[in-house]
Parts: sequence; structure tokens; C-alpha cells
Amino acid sequence: MTRHPITVELARGKSKPFWLGHPWIFSGAIKQVKGEVGDTGGACLVVDERGNALGSGFYNPHGRIAVRMTEHRRSTDLVYEAQPFPKLLRERLEAAMSRRVMMGLPGEGTDAFRLVNAEGDLLPGLVVDMLGPVASVQLNARAMYEQRDLVAREVRAVTGAETIALTVTETASRLEVIPVMNEVYGPDGKPTKDMQVDVVENGVRYRLHLETSQKTGFYVDQRENRRRFAELCGGQRVLDAYCYVGGFGIAAARAGATRVTQVDSSRAAISQAQENAALNGVGERVEAHAVDAVNFLKEAQAKGQQWDRIVCDPPKLAQGRGHVDEALKKYARINTLAMGALAPGGLMLTCSCSRHVSEDAFARMLTESGHRLRKTVQVFAQWSQPEDHPILSVAPEGRYLKAFLIGVS
Repeated sequence: MTRHPITVELARGKSKPFWLGHPWIFSGAIKQVKGEVGDTGGACLVVDERGNALGSGFYNPHGRIAVRMTEHRRSTDLVYEAQPFPKLLRERLEAAMSRRVMMGLPGEGTDAFRLVNAEGDLLPGLVVDMLGPVASVQLNARAMYEQRDLVAREVRAVTGAETIALTVTETASRLEVIPVMNEVYGPDGKPTKDMQVDVVENGVRYRLHLETSQKTGFYVDQRENRRRFAELCGGQRVLDAYCYVGGFGIAAARAGATRVTQVDSSRAAISQAQENAALNGVGERVEAHAVDAVNFLKEAQAKGQQWDRIVCDPPKLAQGRGHVDEALKKYARINTLAMGALAPGGLMLTCSCSRHVSEDAFARMLTESGHRLRKTVQVFAQWSQPEDHPILSVAPEGRYLKAFLIGVS
């Protein structure tokens, strides 16, 4: 039986979502916290206003998400006993691995995929991407950071990964009050400076430099969207705005695009994009520009430049609900310029990874952007994250990625 030094009591009327399995308890839903909280919090039992156990998880006294629940009591359980976290972690990692194998991951032509999608795989605050022989682990919660050694050992044991990369992003650091982290451990478990790894996705090779990479190193959530977009690019001129390490553009070049223009404000990303173009033998058809995408599109507009296929995949623009209006203004600016650079009969894939921006709001923004150009926007497809990024039915906010394939006329 697991001992919980902390008990979190919810306010009256706040318990229903957690009977249904919601993984997050915000600080505003809590009446009181009892026990040995300290500065870092820790394992906790969650009870309703009557003292009935709802489940268990980890309490963070500094976070707006105060509790990330790892287990929920079922209504048929007469007595609730939480599993020890090491046992629960191993079981859920093994379950996640088993499901990816059933999905064909890793598979022929693809060894980059998501193994653990945080709450969607019942491990709140933990993301694990497999990048070939590397397990890239993102610690998005204080509890996972505090138990990072255990997490690293268990991930290595379940996956057989040669190398483990542990990351805490600046966003997670700010929200969870934990240090920023970017460390890599080799096969012997000791820190290493070897941060380069080659992966393959849908037959396209990418070389990643983890020391300068964003998040887990590669945006595996766009894997199927890169494949779908590339299939539309044979014989076309392609613009890949916010290209990062060249994911969409190089896949398009491999699929037969006649010319690919890649744009990103990060010189490190552009350097990797150029390296990846050469790695795939398409360097002569790919040009790269280390410049802000908005400024590039403005200059292209002034020159009358156009492309047959455009992809716009900017970074997250809305970090919270309070940033949505400003984010939509930025999306509108980007998309209006990109639509203006789309050749007649062309197609554009425009994306948002901001979960706080709804599909409806994003679609309205596209309509208004087209209206500014006196154009009608046609939506040919709506895509999202692939099957290795599961969400909980009780927490649909986990479906964050929006990708609209559009045309204008």
C-alpha cells in the first residue's frame, strides 16, 4: 500500500470530473491541503468534501495545475489503494510500447514516433519520443522532474534505448517552478556530449542535433501530415515557412517538388535543414533562408513571388487562454500574407499547435484572412495529430494540433 504524506481536499461541488477520470486538478478547485507539503509537494491522496477518496497523484504547491492524477478510484471500488508509482510507471510504459508496436511503430521507413503522450497514455506530465536509438524524454511536471532518475531507468529498460535525453523546457520551468534542463546520458548511464542522432520518417532521413533542438528534438506529431502534404507536391514549387529542421520541405523535395524554399528565423534550424537536404540528396533543389517568415512573405509579396504549395507551421502562439486573441491576430497576419503568395490553383497547409485556439476560431481566422484579400477560402481537409498521440475522452483539450489544407479562389 502506498503512503501519501499529503491529502488534497476538493471544494464542494468540484469532484465530478475526477470521478470521471480527468487528470488535472487546478488550484481553484482545492479547499485545503493537509500533510507534509514542503517546498516541492509530492505524492498525494485526493478526497472530496466528504472525505471520500477520489484517487491519487502528485501535488505541486507552485503550479496552477496543482495535482496531476495518476490513478482514479472507480465507483465500484469499496476500498481504494494506490499502486506504488514505480510499478505503475513500468506498467504504463509497457502498455504504451505494446500499443505502438500494434500500430506498426517503429516500422519500415520510420523510427521516429511518440511512445508516451502524457495524459493520453495515463502518465501526466511525461512525454517520450523515440528518435531511433534515442529516447527523448520531456519532463513537463514537477513530479516527473523530481523522479527523473527513475523515469530514465524505466524508459531505458522498457525501450532498450541506447541514449536517454532529458529535457525541461522554459515553459515547463516557468509553470512548474523547476529548472530548465537539457541533458543526454549514454549507454553507460553517464552524461555525454554526443547529441547527434539520425532518424528516418516515411523513408526521409533527418539528422537532429539535440543540443540545439526544440522540445524533444523533432515534431513527430506532424509525421502523417508531412507524408500527406508531400504526396501533393510532385512537380510543384513549395514554400516551407517555419521549417525548423526541414521536415515538410525535404519530404516534399523527396516526393518530386521542383523547387523548395525553406524559411526559419533560427540560424541553427536552417543549418540543420540544409544538412538534411544534402543528406537526402535534394540539396540542389532546396534553398534556405534564416529570416522571420512574416518579413520573408512581405518581401515576396513586394516582388510578386508565388508558390504552388505552401505550408505554414508556426510555433505555439497562445501559451494560455489569455493569449488567444493576440495569437489569432498573429495567425491572421501570417495566413493573409501566405494566401497572397499562393499561386492560382495552389494548395496551402496551415497549422496551429496552440490547444487554446479552437478549430472554430482558427477556421474563422482563415475566413477573415481570405476576406481581406477578397478571396474565398476552401477547406479540402482537416488533419490533426497521429494515432501515437492519444487523448483522453474526458480531456479533449489534449487534441491540440490543427492542420487545414486549403485553397483560395
